Amino acid sequence: MKIDLIKLKFNDTYSYKYKPFTYCCDKVQNDKAIVFTGEDINDIGGEHEDDGNFIPQFCTSHTEVIKSYEDEWEQTDNYPIQFCPHCGEKIEILVVDEIDVSDKYNELSKQRENLWKRCQRTDSKKKEAELREQVRRLDNQINSFYWLDEWKGEY
Repeated sequence: MKIDLIKLKFNDTYSYKYKPFTYCCDKVQNDKAIVFTGEDINDIGGEHEDDGNFIPQFCTSHTEVIKSYEDEWEQTDNYPIQFCPHCGEKIEILVVDEIDVSDKYNELSKQRENLWKRCQRTDSKKKEAELREQVRRLDNQINSFYWLDEWKGEY
């Protein structure tokens, strides 16, 4: 199974999008314990580091509830795998392109800031509701820069 990643650079950070790919087998696609993620990676061997951040990996995922005194929280550990645990096919993940999307990110952030200012100054409840909806849509667009999801060729 081969997965090509696009590295998006913006706002002094970066994220990844993946190009469409085909799973090696139905079992790995339907296995809820196997995730494709860049978060909570337990990098035991240190082989997946990328300047202190992690390139997204296929991982076996384990979540447990931790209790300490009166506190309780869920902790997820994702352990990278290099072969499909069902069919044995090698999993290859490569960064094939790097795109600077800072201009688009900054443009959306500025639009959001201006709309929010207008929203705070209006006396009309109807206009405020319309502006809040526009801000919500811009928030979703801005947040999508951070999501690990399929590359659709935009930005």
